[in-house]
Amino acid sequence: MGRKVFVSYKHSDNNVEFLRDFGSTARAYVDYLIEHRLHDEIYKGEGDEDISHFRDDTIKTHLKTKIHDSSITIVLISPGMKNPHQMEADQWIPWEVSYSLKEITRSDKLSHTNGILAIVLPDQYGSYDYYITQPCSVCKTRQFGVKKLFQILQDNMFNSKDKSEIQGHCPSCNSTFYRGGHSYIESVKWLDFLSNKDHYLDRAANIRDDRKSYNIVKEVKNGW
Repeated sequence: MGRKVFVSYKHSDNNVEFLRDFGSTARAYVDYLIEHRLHDEIYKGEGDEDISHFRDDTIKTHLKTKIHDSSITIVLISPGMKNPHQMEADQWIPWEVSYSLKEITRSDKLSHTNGILAIVLPDQYGSYDYYITQPCSVCKTRQFGVKKLFQILQDNMFNSKDKSEIQGHCPSCNSTFYRGGHSYIESVKWLDFLSNKDHYLDRAANIRDDRKSYNIVKEVKNGW
């Protein structure tokens, strides 16, 4: 049986690369996933229905049902996913991530903490440099622009309880880096995910099953 997958994303973000036959918004990438990569999974996200005209409480009830019945949440990282003029607690992605991480009983059924995977979409120029860079030619360590993300995503990255065994230092660029697993929410480029979807979903599920090894933050903070 396929995994139950929910996708969290900024629907109207058009700061992403044009996807042939689908469009140039984050929603276009969701449509591509549904048609070409998640067909053997059980997709629990919003479908073609338009719920934008409903009140926020009605939308939340609709989404709670879908998230509650999922086991993995995919978060699409895109350049314009954050609204800098709105409190994070009032934006959908942080709320969806928070709800995915909680253990909640609905209709006498307890949901467990979801595994979460961050998929980084290419910007309108086809680049991932707005979030992932590899500046050092010696250690070849990738650097992630986590400060650009919502706080609840930041808090659940590099949050392994025991970093001492996976931490290193590069004398060339004078920076600290981590080997192997270190984040409850790991990041992967869009094209890398497409080439090895099962590996990354299995990885998210395995991390979820080992969640006691991470300092998981489940609440959205009232910040910008």
